[in-house]
Amino acid sequence: MDSKSVFVNCPFDNEYFKLLKPLLFTLIYIGLKPRISETSDSGEVRLHKIKEMMEDSKFSIHDLSRMEPLTEDKLPRFNVPFECGIDFGIKLSNPQKYQNKKFLILEKEQYRYQRVISDISGNDIKAHKNNPENIIKVVRDWFKPTNNDIPRHKEMWLAFNEFEFDYEDILKEEGYNPKDIYELTFSDVIEYMTNWITSFKKQ
Repeated sequence: MDSKSVFVNCPFDNEYFKLLKPLLFTLIYIGLKPRISETSDSGEVRLHKIKEMMEDSKFSIHDLSRMEPLTEDKLPRFNVPFECGIDFGIKLSNPQKYQNKKFLILEKEQYRYQRVISDISGNDIKAHKNNPENIIKVVRDWFKPTNNDIPRHKEMWLAFNEFEFDYEDILKEEGYNPKDIYELTFSDVIEYMTNWITSFKKQ
């Protein structure tokens, strides 16, 4: 397993994009490598890639906050809890090999998960309340015991806001919609964030 890799399992829609960006930003800012599946792959191919990323990542973050449909006329999507179950299955299938694999479960409310997926009780479950600053804080706080050099969340929150300003300006200039999760690949977003953070820290 790569001790710097973090598998990220979350909803893929524009409403969640406001949380995904600070989540990815936080991981990169503290020196970790987010791994996230591209949505353009076919179902079977994507599942194989997801399994490989899970097996290669010491850390996994699963956001179960989208357990209800976005609108009344739609059913909820269960890709996230399904993939969360696969990840737990990987660890349980070989406890010796994956004994150091760690999971962070994100939710909107602290104990809501108990009504729908109570078997994950006992794991690290944190509530972000659908707030971008909160997601930076809970992710940062979870990793803090592993690295004393991790800065306070306010520092990262301020840096993220500067990034967002630059990110939106550049994408608009290039004819992209910065609010649309599908305008760039996740690899592009991560690469842009990484380059921006590297330059920012040199200032």
